Amino acid sequence: MPELRSHPALGAKPWLAQRLSRRLAATPAQPLLLVVHGRSGGELPDALQALAAELEQRRGAPVRFQLLTAAAPPPADQLLRPGQGLTLVPLLLLPGGHVRHDLPAIVRHWQRHTRVRRFSFLGAWPVWQRALAAELALLPQPLLLHHPLEGEVAPRYCRALERRIGARCLATPYSAEHLAELQLTLTAPALPLALAANRLTDSLAARVGPPLLERPRFQLLLLTELEALP
Repeated sequence: MPELRSHPALGAKPWLAQRLSRRLAATPAQPLLLVVHGRSGGELPDALQALAAELEQRRGAPVRFQLLTAAAPPPADQLLRPGQGLTLVPLLLLPGGHVRHDLPAIVRHWQRHTRVRRFSFLGAWPVWQRALAAELALLPQPLLLHHPLEGEVAPRYCRALERRIGARCLATPYSAEHLAELQLTLTAPALPLALAANRLTDSLAARVGPPLLERPRFQLLLLTELEALP
């Protein structure tokens, strides 16, 4: 399992450190449920396992994943204690079908067990979009490769994201044929919109580099933001 780089807790954001101190003084952190896509068969990439282990240590509370590729959610009795609420964060990067359809069903499931404080999907966080912009600024031709989206929200989201990150977004199907073609036609490095390892980062590692969670900028962002949540 890859180790997450060690950083001072929230040292770059004094206001966030103060918020965390106040929270810790008032009440312990709630269990944290992170909704992720996962790999086929419900496999959890090593980088996400490392993230959860570090967060558990920092928050002093359980951190679990609900994988969209898994057959069932984690057992409630292994995550919750009587009277305890749940903080739910979708670590999803696009407003696709999972955010629009699967996520509401996941929230309803957990609301049958406890009170749920749900946060918006990761791709909508301004701090995340600023991190994407900073990472893309290092490329000679800023290009963001993302999984294709369907529905009316998709084009509006992609246009807004392009304005905020200063890069072109390119829909990239994950079929073997398309990825093989892209490996031949991609003329400059691009950034993969992939939190953890997937078919895109596996097939085009030489062109797109590691997934985002294996890059220091995004590791630190997620650790600091998730640590500070209720």
